[in-house]
Amino acid sequence: MINKLVNISQKLADERKKDPELLARMESASLGQAPRFLVISSIRRSSQDLQLLNMGMGDAFHATRVPNQPLLFPDIAPHLFKGPASYHKLFPGKKGIIVTFDEAESEVIIRETITNITRHPDLDNIPIIALKVDYNSVRASLIPHGKGRDYKTENWILSRIRKPDILDDDVLVLICSDSRVHPPHTEKGVPMAIQTLGGYVPMFTGYDDETRQLNSFFENWLSGSPVEREILIVAHGNFEGEGPSCGAATISLNPNEAPSNTLYAIVKDLHNAAQQFESESPNTPEERVKSLCHATRHHLMSYPSIFTAYKSGLLSIDYLFMDTVTNVLHQSHNTI
Repeated sequence: MINKLVNISQKLADERKKDPELLARMESASLGQAPRFLVISSIRRSSQDLQLLNMGMGDAFHATRVPNQPLLFPDIAPHLFKGPASYHKLFPGKKGIIVTFDEAESEVIIRETITNITRHPDLDNIPIIALKVDYNSVRASLIPHGKGRDYKTENWILSRIRKPDILDDDVLVLICSDSRVHPPHTEKGVPMAIQTLGGYVPMFTGYDDETRQLNSFFENWLSGSPVEREILIVAHGNFEGEGPSCGAATISLNPNEAPSNTLYAIVKDLHNAAQQFESESPNTPEERVKSLCHATRHHLMSYPSIFTAYKSGLLSIDYLFMDTVTNVLHQSHNTI
């Protein structure tokens, strides 16, 4: 499967280079990112939302919530929500926060999610665009709320809705929140995705926090599956000789340089986790993201359902490296 994913990514990159608009986006991506939107998607719909909302390279930074559960208060969702939202504050020209809900999700989940978005200290005065979506019929409707809206942007978003590719729910990708990297396509369609700073997932705590929600998701995903499921840990950076490195990995090399206390706490966690898999200080962010891959895989095995499925042969966990600009995937047999 890995070789097929690499080939698909190269084919898609070659097609983008033939499109003047997409080529221009790639050139802009090489200079940095300035996403206009923070998109908060459920794990199940994260990849599809980028297509549904017609978000191209550089348009949307990403945070993650667990499907069929409300987004948690920021302090107990540091990696899925608080960190990505704080990082998003650094960008100019922010237009809004887009949060999507499956049509079957309850009003309680919707209201609690929107309320907890407003409780994030770095998201003050940014309009919230809440959408309820039927992904099969491609119908999206605005959810009214009193937490700050921009009707012009809402109408613009609705005008861009389009049908996403088929969901491949046998594959789960862990990838960075960076607006320039999108979860890779599979042969079937687009995978589910957890998008965090550096693609990092914390150790299971057993407490009532984001890791408990994640464990519940893993249990539902893996229980009773008659086919092997796959988790892909995708690290991005300068893997083609030139271009930008992962920002989260770069900051994690020197956490004291983080621009806010919130980001310091998050990147310090990344730094400490990666250090356990480094015999010496890394010289480049690319070396650091490889250590973060090790740390994330180690942490995944602390989730009971992941451990059980992996040991029973019903789950595989692999690494891939993605170039930030081209989104081409690379496989390394020697460094991971």
